[in-house]
Amino acid sequence: MILSEILPSGLVEIRHHKLRSFLTLIGIILGTGSIIFMTSMLNGIILSVWDGFSELGYDGVMYVVSKAPKDSVERARFGLSVGLRPEDADIILARKELVEAVAPVQHGELIFSSGSVRREVRVYGVTPSYSPVRRRFVALGRFFNDNDMRTFNRVCILGHRLRYRLFGTADPVGREVTIGGSRFQVIGVGEKLGNQFVNDSDFIQEMEGALIPLTTLRKYVTGVPAPISYIAVKTTAFESLSRVQAEIHASLSAAHHGVNDFKIENIAQEMLKQRDEVKDIIKNWQVVLGTIAAISLLVGGIGLLSVMIISINERLYEIGMRKAIGASDPEIFVMFMVESITLALTGALIGVGVGLALVKSLAGFFPSGLPIDWFGVAWAIGVAVTLGVTFGLYPALKASRMSPVEAMRAA
Repeated sequence: MILSEILPSGLVEIRHHKLRSFLTLIGIILGTGSIIFMTSMLNGIILSVWDGFSELGYDGVMYVVSKAPKDSVERARFGLSVGLRPEDADIILARKELVEAVAPVQHGELIFSSGSVRREVRVYGVTPSYSPVRRRFVALGRFFNDNDMRTFNRVCILGHRLRYRLFGTADPVGREVTIGGSRFQVIGVGEKLGNQFVNDSDFIQEMEGALIPLTTLRKYVTGVPAPISYIAVKTTAFESLSRVQAEIHASLSAAHHGVNDFKIENIAQEMLKQRDEVKDIIKNWQVVLGTIAAISLLVGGIGLLSVMIISINERLYEIGMRKAIGASDPEIFVMFMVESITLALTGALIGVGVGLALVKSLAGFFPSGLPIDWFGVAWAIGVAVTLGVTFGLYPALKASRMSPVEAMRAA
């Protein structure tokens, strides 16, 4: 026998027993398809979770918030400070080696109206740096710029939900609304926040609120002396968060004449802990899903072994005849190994097709889509072929070691 005869011989045997071959492949098809689907689904979930974490806007972010006095002694001391001011943001930003950006924020509830619609809305007075610090971007229009701040421009950005409550599906950019009795022009609409894997009550509040320039809010609504609500500080020094917190505290304590009428919430540190916990959960799921897929493939491999043994028992006369006319042991061995590997590879390819079809059909249900894990595809095919080699080895050896007389007599 030559190699060009061995491969067709194995394929003919598979074609002659279509039902048996298909039943043999079911385990491999399910195992391979499940690997493709589960790895892609897990990647889609991971992307959605990380996107949701990023949308929270807390990566590398600390909040400096006002702290109320605990007793009369502290109240007397707090009189030496005017509380948090926009100028404190500049003091913090002076730490250039540790601080990337700073965003002072002042918020309050104001009456918002457009046409016949009137509702109480949380309005956030912010600066242009609020966008990169909190990762808050516009889906329509533009964000604030320095000119809006300098000229106390009466412009606003509507939250994603507020836009629909006030204007429905119409484009609100360029339209006017009334905030606290003053006319404002809509220059943008914020992006939708969150997804089904990461959601937060603050997302809803922000999407039902509006942003206006901080200088405009302080001049026309709250008045300049009023303290701001908080200062968001963004850093990329994730390995030195405690040091960043300590230096912010030292800078503000000096600026507030030693009065600690503020506190620093190290949200960035909490976010790192949450991300580590999610990573552990994902690793556990990878182990569980990988085990399920491995069991399916193992069942398929055992089925392949059983079918190969049955095939040999049915073809004893053929084996004897081939050996009698000159086929060597290695040639018989290769013939059955080819059959086993071909079965496994066929099952793997069908499984890959089923898995990819499932991924494509369900991709729309995931906010970040379902990226195909090509490493998972290659791994699934490789494992299936390995099973074909492993579980075809014993039957092929058994067939190759038969003597012609023994094989023909047993037939």
